[in-house]
Amino acid sequence: MLGYFGNQEASDKTFNRHGYMMSGDLGSVDAQGNLRIAGRVKDLIIRGGHNIYPSRIEALALTHPGIERAAAFPVADDRLGEKVCLAITGKAKPEELLSHLAAEGLSKFDMPEWFIALDSLPLTASGKILKSALTEQAKSGEIQPQAVRYVAKEV
Repeated sequence: MLGYFGNQEASDKTFNRHGYMMSGDLGSVDAQGNLRIAGRVKDLIIRGGHNIYPSRIEALALTHPGIERAAAFPVADDRLGEKVCLAITGKAKPEELLSHLAAEGLSKFDMPEWFIALDSLPLTASGKILKSALTEQAKSGEIQPQAVRYVAKEV
């Protein structure tokens, strides 16, 4: 693609100086050379003015052996604007998962404050998790996340 027809401004925002399209996808390449898409740059939760990147929470959650899939999505909050909800498929208790996230280096400011374990997560036709559907399901009461709080263990 050379750019957006008749819209140089959009082309300038989308392509870097080398001509590569900046899709906004975040990913990594494993030892076998396989590309794994982990999230999107614009995927952001703002909690009381603090930017939280769901893709980081999800990537750390997926290092837990009991987690099959993970999705961090925003839940509306009257005081802070948004809070993080972590939805998973797999076998992990909330307290265990929060401790795991802390051990993996997740800041206490980025910790999920809501948690829900589901049998399956809503997916697009291409297999991506539909976080917008999770947000709407939580808002409508179709799914009911439980409040969780990370408490650092004293040494």
